[in-house]
Amino acid sequence: GINAEYGQYGIDYSYWYEIEKAKLHPDIQTKFKIHHYDKDTEEFVQDACNVSYFKHIFDNAASIFLLPFVSNTSRNAILNRGIMFVASSELFKEMLDGCPRMDSVLDIGAGDGNVTRRFADSFANVYATETSPPMRNRLQARGYNVMEIDNWHERAYDAITCLNVLDRCHEPYKLLQDMYNSVKTNGGTVIIALVLPYHGSVEGGQSWAPQKEPLKIKGYSYEQQLSSFILDILEPMGFELNLATKVPYLCTGDIQARYYSLSDSLVSLNVKPELASESIM
Repeated sequence: GINAEYGQYGIDYSYWYEIEKAKLHPDIQTKFKIHHYDKDTEEFVQDACNVSYFKHIFDNAASIFLLPFVSNTSRNAILNRGIMFVASSELFKEMLDGCPRMDSVLDIGAGDGNVTRRFADSFANVYATETSPPMRNRLQARGYNVMEIDNWHERAYDAITCLNVLDRCHEPYKLLQDMYNSVKTNGGTVIIALVLPYHGSVEGGQSWAPQKEPLKIKGYSYEQQLSSFILDILEPMGFELNLATKVPYLCTGDIQARYYSLSDSLVSLNVKPELASESIM
């Protein structure tokens, strides 16, 4: 579950990245790399710890005032709080296999673009989708091309990122299929982040609801669920694993905690066009 963090300096954060690698399926063990607490992650944690307590008090009061009018995501955009961190620029470059600057990337469910910016420089054109109007405004302010959620898949991209969205939408299988069909087959890359253990829910106004078609991930431990996600869901749909790792999914905090963390899986994939994608629902 989500962990409240209190920002003590000098902590050994290696536990964020460690897994029992032997418990992964043998086909995944060779492609799993244990990452480390890097510079970008450290800077994010330090910035979160340095936010004034008075700002948290103001944000809390303003959020209560906005509660009847907009969703939690939109409130975060308006107040510039709840900023997310998934991975460093260094790690994203590795996930992209060190490829040279490519033409286009699409970030699905990009939020305010704070995560997008860590890989945007690798591409000439950055596209993004987002349902929250205030978040869309923030993406446009960064110079990103904001696509509509019902037509982004009408063109092809050199890379597609889908970071912690599959467990926050009603139709994750359809989203995976659309990504498969929209990434270029000549070296195109798909990067997916998914919180494990898996728990799907969808934001709707002021409340959350269970997913209509949750991913059928097997197992209970992080290692079991990561293996199932890759072997039971991604590979049958035509994706091929390049690299997998575990990272903390971080969010700046509030009055109660300096920041929050979840255990995230991050996978880099290619498409295998020779495989016919069949429904696994």
